[in-house]
Amino acid sequence: MVSRNRIEQLIGKTENLNISITLPTHKKGEEVQQDPIRFKNLLNKAEKELKDRGLKEIEANAFLKKPRDLLEDLNFWNHAEEGMAVFINNNLFEIFELPYNLSEQVYVNDHFLITPLLPMISLDGSYHILALSQKKLRLLKCNRKDVIDVTPDDIFTNIEEFIEEKPEIQIQFHTGASNEDAMFFGHGGSDEDKKVIVEKYLRGVEESVTRQVKHVGDPLILAGTEEILPIYRSLNKYKRLLETPIIGYPGEMKDKELQEAGWEIIKEYFLKEMYNAIEQFKDEGNERVSNNLSQIVESTVMGKTDTLFIAKDEVSWGQYDAEKHTVHFSNNSNGENNELLNWTALRAFEQGGKVFVLPKSEMPHASTIAALFRY
Repeated sequence: MVSRNRIEQLIGKTENLNISITLPTHKKGEEVQQDPIRFKNLLNKAEKELKDRGLKEIEANAFLKKPRDLLEDLNFWNHAEEGMAVFINNNLFEIFELPYNLSEQVYVNDHFLITPLLPMISLDGSYHILALSQKKLRLLKCNRKDVIDVTPDDIFTNIEEFIEEKPEIQIQFHTGASNEDAMFFGHGGSDEDKKVIVEKYLRGVEESVTRQVKHVGDPLILAGTEEILPIYRSLNKYKRLLETPIIGYPGEMKDKELQEAGWEIIKEYFLKEMYNAIEQFKDEGNERVSNNLSQIVESTVMGKTDTLFIAKDEVSWGQYDAEKHTVHFSNNSNGENNELLNWTALRAFEQGGKVFVLPKSEMPHASTIAALFRY
């Protein structure tokens, strides 16, 4: 799970020499076999930069031993996400698998490149939806744009199949409802008996779902009727289950409909501050907002920045002159310059500011960087 806290922990592990590597990865097709080759080439590039900074070959090899060992782990590459960010120094080797595409990049500096992670705490973070349908139960992994079915193989997706496997309870339970997802409680047998059976069914579902979702740490949203939701919630052991559910008959809803309904809940829970900050930019006379990079860098260093917005996939090279409080821009990295958008994001984190990465089309004034100041 990528969270602000985890990014702050990563920042706290920086040393004098740190490597950040990003690359696209693939879930299927011939491209899967090419991913470790791309990673190997990026590691070779990182090795060259380490040597250019004075490391001997034996030292550079030791620095990169753990990531190079990963090249032989076929199981890892066969279960990749869409993008991968890798962070390396003498005491750290950490991998973030991300649900969006990343460009190939090697960044060697006295700090890490955190901007590839920031979409996960703005618009590209993932979440899960558990659709509690009696005939079409499913677990969906979603982000703002996409949805995929990741229902565990070890659970019954149809409660009737569960009952058929348990002859001793068949007499107690008959769904009976005309609408296949109208209720878990239909006609025949007592509602109390049915509740006991449904609890047995959902207990197995909960154990499997919690085990799977806990692995990635995503927020979990329930979708179902008002009758079934309290039963599952009473059995739930997953800490990131959200209070607000999707009320309705999920068996009648398409996956995309559930994803869109879930996104509205996610926005309200996690992105309310971001959208409130964006509203500030609509006031043309507001002196607390800016999209001037030099001003934003200087203000962020002084602790003035409350909320920082950075355009996804944009870069700006240069250096901040601390003595003169000015920014010197450059057309390339040349091995010495900082990527200023990332550098400013790091300073904002250190000052307790909030940082979001958005597609440029959704940035305030479609700018490369924008900031809301505290004063």
